[in-house]
Amino acid sequence: MTKFSWRRYVRMLHLYLGLFLGAVFVLLGLTGSFLVFYPEIDRWLNPALVHQQPLQPNAAIQTWFDQLHEQFPERQGAWRIELPRQADQVVFARYLKPEERDPNEFSPIVVALDPSSGAVLSTRIWGEYLVTWMYDLHYSLLMGQSGKAWVSVFGIALIVSVILGLCLWVPRGKHRLTKAMPKVRNGSKKAVYDIHSYAGAYGAAWLLLIAVTGVGLATPHWLEPMVNRMSVRWDMQTVPSVVPLPDAKRISADQAVSLALTHFPNAKLRWIEAPVKPEDAYVLRLQQAGEPSERFPKTFVWVDPFAAQVLASRDPLKLGAADVFFDWLHPLHNGEAFGRTGRILAVITGCLPLVLMLTGWLRWRQKNHAQKLGANGRRHQHPPVD
Repeated sequence: MTKFSWRRYVRMLHLYLGLFLGAVFVLLGLTGSFLVFYPEIDRWLNPALVHQQPLQPNAAIQTWFDQLHEQFPERQGAWRIELPRQADQVVFARYLKPEERDPNEFSPIVVALDPSSGAVLSTRIWGEYLVTWMYDLHYSLLMGQSGKAWVSVFGIALIVSVILGLCLWVPRGKHRLTKAMPKVRNGSKKAVYDIHSYAGAYGAAWLLLIAVTGVGLATPHWLEPMVNRMSVRWDMQTVPSVVPLPDAKRISADQAVSLALTHFPNAKLRWIEAPVKPEDAYVLRLQQAGEPSERFPKTFVWVDPFAAQVLASRDPLKLGAADVFFDWLHPLHNGEAFGRTGRILAVITGCLPLVLMLTGWLRWRQKNHAQKLGANGRRHQHPPVD
């Protein structure tokens, strides 16, 4: 295959990926940009979710669980509480498996509680209000498990398209460094080409990062056979079951928190799930310094509610490369690993597919128009002979 034909086929594949899948790339990108700040957007849309009083430092977590059981006596399953991370945030509780919902789908009841009084501020179903509907659209295209697979397929297609675009853009010749410097030339055709080229080239690293991590989040089992070769993964099966003690009473959620924090004294509590069955433990999710995610850290502690002792723990700072890879997927995907600046960059990156699709489509129309004009000109110069 000649050098010319190689570039020609690369250009054609890059073009058709954009023409046929560009709208999907745009959908996933824009919904992803929206979701980077979805908790803040949810609070902005729902002023009742903004707590007006300072959060008490020693708020009793058990009272929140008691309030949930009192307000929702028919809900006998597990409740998981998310602790406020800022003074003006409310408490969110998730009832993980509503009896009327498909147990194989993620569709919890989300309850907002006043941190001070424990009063119920709102009760919503995941997927039935805007920010969570957008989440499901981005994560699975509203198609459940099969939708996650399609999202990964489109993510892989985006990876291929970005790499092909980079191959076409790489400057050649003596002045390649000068050509690599972003510059939008005069004239609509040149400007469209330059915007498309430089937006794709300079946004490629972030696009590839978000696409790769998106594939890993949507279908982690696709990557596990390869990634698991790097190290032995931490196994949930190593967590022992609780052995109920005769006549023993369960400790409170606050006591469980104290036990967990003695195991990780410098950590912050982010989530806690209360036991339901006799063999269940308290499950606490903590954040240690050095973890990339503030809201969804990967430090876990299981506390025996009868023996009042730690059953097991997961310390992500001491795990192997395979666990580190999967632990970092989400904070890299939404930019959280790089702080607020990273989140803003993730928002901008999510808008890039729209810019690339529009400029790519305009460039394609311009070239088609030029080819038609050229063909018409040749026909006039060489009219058919009767």
